[in-house]
Amino acid sequence: MTRALRFGVLGDAKIARTQVVPAIHAAGHSVVAVGSRQSQPAPWAQALGADWTDYAGVIQHPDVDAVYVALPHHLHAEWSVRALQAGRHVLCEKPMALSLADADAVFGAQRASGRVFFEGYMVRHHPQWLWLRDLDLGALRHIQVTFTYDNRDPNNIRNIASMGGGALWDIGCYAVFAGHWLMGVPDQSSLRSDMHPEWHVDTHSRGCLMWARQDGRTELDFFVSTQTAKQQTVVVTGERGWARLDVPFNPAEVTTALHSTGGLSHEATLKTFEPCNAYANMVADFASAIGGAAIPEGCSAAASRDIMATLCELHARAERGQLGVSP
Repeated sequence: MTRALRFGVLGDAKIARTQVVPAIHAAGHSVVAVGSRQSQPAPWAQALGADWTDYAGVIQHPDVDAVYVALPHHLHAEWSVRALQAGRHVLCEKPMALSLADADAVFGAQRASGRVFFEGYMVRHHPQWLWLRDLDLGALRHIQVTFTYDNRDPNNIRNIASMGGGALWDIGCYAVFAGHWLMGVPDQSSLRSDMHPEWHVDTHSRGCLMWARQDGRTELDFFVSTQTAKQQTVVVTGERGWARLDVPFNPAEVTTALHSTGGLSHEATLKTFEPCNAYANMVADFASAIGGAAIPEGCSAAASRDIMATLCELHARAERGQLGVSP
């Protein structure tokens, strides 16, 4: 049986307050410390009875077993490394870093410490992604990923370049995850990005990943945007069938998919997944790994490092153009 863990939380992010901290408690664990740069404790932390301190105070806290890093993107690698070096297990929001050198620093700290590091791709712990990976569609030929939302607030960290803002870092990483999850490390990649003329972050990015195998070529095309109507889909097409995840990345408690071995959408089979919370599953898998259980396939620090390598390659190769953007 997995023992109850005592978590320290770095940051006051909405995802911590509304998703991960409730998942920690639902799994039978506790939050004993919260780190912030603000002097006054947040009401949610007070309600938990957690100690309010700074970032360093959390990772040095004598009662903390594991650290959840819920900071802006540009701080993920630094504080993951510090927590690992302090002997803490780490659950870090994605992306784990903004450069391959920083990702390697996290990976190296994880190996040197012997502690568990999970990147917060909660989708890896949802049964729909396990189902999709195991579905027999024949040799995969094409994967289409769309992930968009509309956020035009210039003060939001997702729109601040120095904090790792932009569509690629925030949600393009999910498209790259999908390719790695289904096909492994790609052989080629390309990206075209539309840059905000004032914020200098990508508001729309269109990318392609390609795998060359003995049985043929597979491509993943994706579109991610921070200034488009909210939408999410993943469609996978193989030689013997196709499948579609209706809400692949932020599903409700009950979500659905379609799959077919040759028919069109109206001829496809509807798959309804059992109710679940991917965040709770992620916390449970993280705690089990700390307790000595095998890390689920595709969830290791090495797998996260591989995703980062592809993200960094896309970022480096991007063709960027400035387009007129409405305020």
